[in-house]
Amino acid sequence: MAAVERGFPQREIQEAAFRFQQAVERKEKVIVGVNEYAMEEKPHPILYIDGATGDEQVTRVQALRASRDGTRVARALEGLKTAARGTKEPHAPILEASRAYATVGEMCDVLREVFGEYQEQPVF
Repeated sequence: MAAVERGFPQREIQEAAFRFQQAVERKEKVIVGVNEYAMEEKPHPILYIDGATGDEQVTRVQALRASRDGTRVARALEGLKTAARGTKEPHAPILEASRAYATVGEMCDVLREVFGEYQEQPVF
């Protein structure tokens, strides 16, 4: 526990990743298609999504929330919370929440409420 609190495992991972990247750049480690045997084709165009798409999605989510059975959603999310707090597998409650048209964000909010959110500590 003390090693984790001092950031030892994270530091070891960072150093190993740095050494690996150096080996790739020196071509001591070959990654096919990246630093060797890369194809000379044009890259695929970057997908651009304009702001209207986001607005359309917000409208769709609002319409979904207005048309679903709010009581059923609340019950399903409460069932998910109960499962997350206990020792049961959360798969069935997640499926039930999905069938009740709970959004992924709502389900994630419930799980964050129970488990919290990981905050990585910077290691220097």
